[in-house]
Amino acid sequence: MSEDPRDARLQARLNALESAIADIEAEACAAAHALCAHELQMRLENIARRVEALRTAQPWGAGDGTA
Repeated sequence: MSEDPRDARLQARLNALESAIADIEAEACAAAHALCAHELQMRLENIARRVEALRTAQPWGAGDGTA
């Protein structure tokens, strides 16, 4: 029996979310140890960009039966 293509798409999305969470966690840790306001600002901007990229990615259930 072949794998359901929806399962593969869901797994890819899960992997992308896990990667994004790891990136955000690393940036947050680095921000907590920032030596100056400029570095802190850069780290927070990186977090905001990563979150926005997730938000604007293909919506969940966009015609693939995973809604």
